[in-house]
Amino acid sequence: MAPTDHRDESCQFIVKVRGGPSSSCVVSALAPHRGLAAAGCDPLLPITLRTAGIAQTVGRSSGTTAGAASVFAAVDVPVELRELRYFVAVAEELHFGRAAQRLHMSQSPLSRAIRDLERELGVALFVRTTRHVELTPAGFALLERARRALAEIDGAIEEARRAARPDRGVLTVGYGPLSRAAVRRVVAALASARPDLPIRLDEDTTPELLTRVTAHDLDAAAVVETPAAARRYGVRVDALRDEPLLAAVPSSHRYAGADAIPIGVFAAERVLLPREPSGSAINAWLRAVVRAAGFELEQTLETPSAAWDHRLPLVAAGEAVAAIVADWEDEPIAGVAAVAFDPPLVLPIDLASSLSPNDGIAVLVETACRLRDEQGWLTRRAARTELPSD
Repeated sequence: MAPTDHRDESCQFIVKVRGGPSSSCVVSALAPHRGLAAAGCDPLLPITLRTAGIAQTVGRSSGTTAGAASVFAAVDVPVELRELRYFVAVAEELHFGRAAQRLHMSQSPLSRAIRDLERELGVALFVRTTRHVELTPAGFALLERARRALAEIDGAIEEARRAARPDRGVLTVGYGPLSRAAVRRVVAALASARPDLPIRLDEDTTPELLTRVTAHDLDAAAVVETPAAARRYGVRVDALRDEPLLAAVPSSHRYAGADAIPIGVFAAERVLLPREPSGSAINAWLRAVVRAAGFELEQTLETPSAAWDHRLPLVAAGEAVAAIVADWEDEPIAGVAAVAFDPPLVLPIDLASSLSPNDGIAVLVETACRLRDEQGWLTRRAARTELPSD
């Protein structure tokens, strides 16, 4: 196959197709759904991303650097996908600690990776002070193109996975332990309206659910409200439900038979929390609510986040208290009493959905929003929709 160039002047990416056993192609970042086909590439070949100052060849599914090639102005810089992901996380958070938490890693190796990237590129991407982190002009220039490049690679990999997936055509919906009840109501309404639409439910934690919607492993998921989730994860976000919470206390607790337990009394106990980083969203929210009331969670007991609600025997044994959704009260647990909070607490739940043009997703979102409005699920927030461009 003769070398072919496909140029997209708007983002200055070059698409090259080479014949031979080491054939590779570079895909325009602005054509996520047609880049491979437009370039005439076999989708199973390695993908080489080439921008000003950056060259990279990526295996079809490994996400690792397989080699480097020539770049504009004869610059040869082997930048790994991992480094680009690290850079985008820091650039969006403008805080190394938060970026490290988002990436499920420690801060020190993240800082080293960013320094290595700057050394490889020969430019400073961030201005760091003891108080804040800012992007340099070079950092701003790299950010948008890095986002597009990563989106193109992720999209190509996911399309390959979708093509091989046996359950194509099945609507996949995720939920967490605290959003399970809301999702089941939405799915029941959807199944009634569209009995022809197969639906599969999958439980996970909020950070993982958002990541899986981004990667199209899930079509949608009910998650704990997460700041800037639409922009950070490239998904649509709709406010879904302000979920009422109760305090789970041992049956022997002095407030077990009370009408309500003050937040200060609850905070003074050892509080059961899902283990981080997967439990970070609910933990951050609960700590913020308690802090806003003038208290701190000084004693906590962490348990595995997966199905952590089943760990309530720790509450029954008198080892901790916990915050639970009101629906759990319908399934009493021996040795555990459910008591309202004073003042009342509600957990903000959002519906994150893929932006893929999928009829099933559109019907799901429409059903969820209709149910939300008809049943008055939003008691503290206004109905809203957020998109990555907002």
